[in-house]
Amino acid sequence: MADDSVLDPGEEEAFAEFPVDLAATSAVGFIVGGLTAAAVYACYPPVHGRAPIIATGVGSVVLIGALYLVVARLARLRAADWLVVGYAVALVGVAAFLIAVEGVQVLRDHVPSHLGVPVAGVASRRPAA
Repeated sequence: MADDSVLDPGEEEAFAEFPVDLAATSAVGFIVGGLTAAAVYACYPPVHGRAPIIATGVGSVVLIGALYLVVARLARLRAADWLVVGYAVALVGVAAFLIAVEGVQVLRDHVPSHLGVPVAGVASRRPAA
């Protein structure tokens, strides 16, 4: 039987170090992406034009670009890459969630009830005689 207590020194170092800087920069990117998605969702549908949506999107990309340059200069390039990954995951995740919600609503609106899909019925009002 092999002794499990003997590990290769390289394996021991790989498990001992948790990349806190990568997790922190990814979390910052995720927060910025989430706030961007929330702000754009709050401004939709555009009532007074599309300027707030465009300004939010452009401002968010400029902020992530500036943070990327700062993190790449101060820390390391890998941490800056994880900043962008966190940002992209937040935006894609929110978009996928909203598409799924709207897709389910479209299916509920257009699938006949005789297929076994429960739909909310609206009671029709008949004029009083």
